[in-house]
Amino acid sequence: MWIFIALPLTLILLVLMNYYLKRDFIPSYESFNQGNTAFLPSKPLYILFLLVIFIAGIVSFGAQYYYSSDYVKAAKIATLVLMLLLVAYIDYKSRIIPEKVLLAGVFLRFVFYLIEMSVDVKETLAILIADSIGIMFGCGFLLLGALISKDSIGMGDVKMYGVIGLFCGYSGTLASMVFSLFLCFIASIILLLFKKKDRKYKLPLAPFVFAGTLLAVISGSS
Repeated sequence: MWIFIALPLTLILLVLMNYYLKRDFIPSYESFNQGNTAFLPSKPLYILFLLVIFIAGIVSFGAQYYYSSDYVKAAKIATLVLMLLLVAYIDYKSRIIPEKVLLAGVFLRFVFYLIEMSVDVKETLAILIADSIGIMFGCGFLLLGALISKDSIGMGDVKMYGVIGLFCGYSGTLASMVFSLFLCFIASIILLLFKKKDRKYKLPLAPFVFAGTLLAVISGSS
């Protein structure tokens, strides 16, 4: 059953994400003088965030497996979704797209390539072509947007969509982008209508990219 793969994969990624946040991103969250307990969650909101990570991992794996019946693809997409959730959290908190996380995503994608090649070499070649197109489309579209919008889209966002293209290929990247930009547009309209922010306010893109990619996975568009 898929849950027996989804559960340990999600737990492993959750532990790694928690370790990264405590060590590299929020080292002042607790004093390191407390020893190993510094890496254990204590604040309710942070525990809730870890719970969201767990649920997102299980849901994305289950949804992808439901549509593809492919354990490797389900694990690959679940890994991407959790990576984007981590990026979204950091982008929301600090307006930074963490390059270390993106590089880790690229490394994990090449691990999945090795697994895919061990299953079917010819199919892996087709996946490589689709992923290459996805990278060019994701990076190209965001880079064009960055040039037109004048700093509304950063190079970190461009790199993030390059990683999405690497995992999802052209069709999945397109679906993620459509959902993400639509959600971002709706949020911008709501903030303007309720006068929470002015037109110069720049929304962090990564949270919408995470939500849009998750919607693409759940809807079977990835």
